[in-house]
Formats: sequence, C-alpha cells, structure tokens
Amino acid sequence: MRLKNVLKYQLPPLLWIALIYVLSSIPKFQESLHVPLGFDKIIHAVMFFVLCLLVRRAFIHQEYFLLLRDHALLGAAIFSIVYGILDEYHQQFTPGRIPDLYDVLADAGGTLLYVGVFLLARTAKVKKESSQAG
Repeated sequence: MRLKNVLKYQLPPLLWIALIYVLSSIPKFQESLHVPLGFDKIIHAVMFFVLCLLVRRAFIHQEYFLLLRDHALLGAAIFSIVYGILDEYHQQFTPGRIPDLYDVLADAGGTLLYVGVFLLARTAKVKKESSQAG
C-alpha cells in the first residue's frame, strides 16, 4: 500500500477514532460544554455518521482484505456500532463519566443514517445513469 493511499484513506478514520476516544476520556466533558439537554445525542450521531463514512472509504481503498473491501458499507457500519459500544464501556473508567445506552443508540443512529444516505445516493446515481443510457 502506497504512503499516499495510507495518508488519504487510512489515516483519517484513525485520527477520527482518536478524537472520539480523547473527547470521551475527558472527565465531565459534557458539563463543561453547557450544551442543551439532548443536543449531545445529535453530536454523537454526527460523530458516528462521519466515522462510518471514513471507515467505509478506508475499507474500499485497502488492498489486503478483499471481503472487507467488497462489503465495505456493512463492515464500516458494524465497526462503527461496535466502536460506539466500546467507547461507552471505556467511559465507566473515566472519572465523572458513565456509560449511557442512549449515547450508544445515538452512535448507532448516526451510523445507520450514513448507511441510508449512502444507499439513497447510490440508488439515485444508478437511476440517473440508466435514464441517460436509455
């Protein structure tokens, strides 16, 4: 795998994962932000929407695991949801933080929203191409 490929496709999801980890490791992080009640769930959804997008791109542009490349969307969705669960588990070891099932659901919701948007965009692209060909 070329360095350019690694920097363009493999590094961004790793940095995003690190960002999520760092943010969830800050004691009492949400209280310090003064976000409106429930707004943190939107932040969770957006973070995991982006995570799924980046992981899918990384899976497509890797050369070693063909099955993962061929099923990048499913693999990225599973990875993102499992990471959301593990992130909440990790928070039980952070002072002032507790695991929250609703955060996991928001993470999964953001992941599934990306899957839905991707599938809708792909369907629209296929329809447009078939109408132009016909």
